[in-house]
Amino acid sequence: MTHKNLSEHQESELLQEFVCKYATRLSYEKVSELVSERSGTSRLSDQRIYHIVQAEAAELISEQKKLISQNQKRGLAIKAVAVDIYQAEVKEIVWLSDGICVNEQKAVRDREAKRGKERTTTEMAMLGKKDGSYRTIIAGEGINRVELYRAEVVREYGEQAAELAVVAVTDGARGLKREAKEVFGEEVRHILDWYHLEAKVYQLMTQIAPHKQVKEASQELIINELWKGESQAAIKHLETLEAKNVIKRDELKGYLEKNKDYIINYEKRKEAKKVIGSGRMEKQNDVLVAQRQKRKGMSWSKNGSRNLAIVTAHLNQGTNYLQ
Repeated sequence: MTHKNLSEHQESELLQEFVCKYATRLSYEKVSELVSERSGTSRLSDQRIYHIVQAEAAELISEQKKLISQNQKRGLAIKAVAVDIYQAEVKEIVWLSDGICVNEQKAVRDREAKRGKERTTTEMAMLGKKDGSYRTIIAGEGINRVELYRAEVVREYGEQAAELAVVAVTDGARGLKREAKEVFGEEVRHILDWYHLEAKVYQLMTQIAPHKQVKEASQELIINELWKGESQAAIKHLETLEAKNVIKRDELKGYLEKNKDYIINYEKRKEAKKVIGSGRMEKQNDVLVAQRQKRKGMSWSKNGSRNLAIVTAHLNQGTNYLQ
């Protein structure tokens, strides 16, 4: 990027691209300083930079509306079909979804300013594409998420969307499972994210076991049972465990019972070189939202947070952060 055209008096397309690129990494104040440094002129205000980002988001949201409208006119069917999740040869469509929270700003200014105790959530999904990469999808304000997700599926798979072997990997939240069914139908196969499951066991066993030796022995046994998909065996082991905190033991037991239909033989699926966790989604959350928006002292309006995430996702579309 040269210094040419970086002037507040001529907000060229080049300048707007520059501003949006760096606003996804730096605070609006820092971007303002950077523009001044690069252009050698008086800087764009942080407020003006904020509005440039919002305008870019508005264009992307307008494109989302058009995509949904086009998809509704085409009327192509989307339907998940039964899939053998342990067969290496079976081509799957992986679906990941999650939400990330940041501090919500009180309704004073619509950009980072004051600390807020409330949280605002940006929901996002990742659709496995034909070429093996993923498309990140964040719906704008006023956009029906399910309709946008369906439109993106049809854009990628066209008439093939009528028969897709979809595997949805999530943290087990009911809302995420329900949303995946609304997009793909009842046959979508849900898998509880292994790393989330493992972390849940470690977290609660620390509070359940009466002492370290029991914790280590029982924890290892339960983890091994769950790794092989033996959720009922893990539940029975918990029932016989002498607990220092019965409430936490019941919490873990309830969690396993609630998710037993989604706890699979992770060992077998891993051997087939198939996805067993949503680490890619977690990394995307970190890169697209957390690194920029969860810094000390920052708080955001719902639109300010979501729109910045939409622009960030657009600029980073197709990037594989796990490589």
